[in-house]
Amino acid sequence: MDVGMSERLAPKVLTWAGAYIISFVGLIHLIESDEHFEVASYLGWLFLANFAGAAVAAVGIYWGGHRWGWLLGDAVAGGAFVLYVVSRVIGLPGFHPEDVWEWVRIDGLLSLGLESLFMMLSLLAITPQGRALVRMEQERIEEEQTVSGETPGRIEQEMLEIRRRMAPDLSDLREHIEPQAIREQAKRSLQERLRGIFNGVKPTRRRQA
Repeated sequence: MDVGMSERLAPKVLTWAGAYIISFVGLIHLIESDEHFEVASYLGWLFLANFAGAAVAAVGIYWGGHRWGWLLGDAVAGGAFVLYVVSRVIGLPGFHPEDVWEWVRIDGLLSLGLESLFMMLSLLAITPQGRALVRMEQERIEEEQTVSGETPGRIEQEMLEIRRRMAPDLSDLREHIEPQAIREQAKRSLQERLRGIFNGVKPTRRRQA
């Protein structure tokens, strides 16, 4: 994964997820190594090798999303997955589980789930089709960020354009409305004055009569 792509959100999330998941796979095998040393020493060493390989893969993925880190992680996760199934189906030298509950151990199932998830994520990181999907997701994120970031500015620009278009109409309307309002106000004032004069003169005429 190139550096420019790894600095974006979608590839960065993929990188973090891959590094952490393979780290958890290695930690589970490290914790279970003591138990398998007691069963067969080579199994204990395999578990420690799994931890070491997972640690190196995690570093390679986290610091730059290197292709070799994903491939090493696939080897670690895929090898552990296959050996788990084989050990339960046909057994391994010195390890022949007869208890059906060996299939449903919490640590074993958790490890299988993480290994499967890592291998699926690696397809997004190292295959052309997977990388295309990541780029599409990144483009979608960038488009949403662009739209959300430009929306306020776009609205202001549209409002300014509307005001510019309406300015001539408002000016014409003001030219027609303001003289009419002045004439009506003058007319009302004149009527009120005449009414006042008429009311003042009327009682005088009555007294004279």
